[in-house]
Amino acid sequence: MGRSVDYLRRAQHVAYFEWPYWEDEDGEQHYDDGHEVIQDIRNVVMERFPEFYVEDKWDGRETHIILSGYGTEIGLSEYYGLATLSIRVEDDTADDVDKVEKWIDENWPAISEYYDTYRKVGAFSNGEVIFEKK
Repeated sequence: MGRSVDYLRRAQHVAYFEWPYWEDEDGEQHYDDGHEVIQDIRNVVMERFPEFYVEDKWDGRETHIILSGYGTEIGLSEYYGLATLSIRVEDDTADDVDKVEKWIDENWPAISEYYDTYRKVGAFSNGEVIFEKK
């Protein structure tokens, strides 16, 4: 798969996955509504980590910050069926950065478990990125 998709600036971890879709009787793909996908991700993460809360702001133009908590922000971005879920230290936690980074490293596998299905293999000089299924 070759595409390029945005993720949070200063992201500590990024998970790549295929945006959910369904096919009609002619085999044409139709992508699921973004609101449903966002709510599903929020539900999964907040069930495991109840201190997260719903966020609705943007990091630049393409990455939607959908959750905050534990000194972190979780962002979601999609481009032509390829999506990213990314996490970073929240800007206003400068005093506890090491502690928050450690928390992210320890808990990212549980947060991204259902969404980390592609691995970034490389990138071309024009910005196009190649991915493979894990």
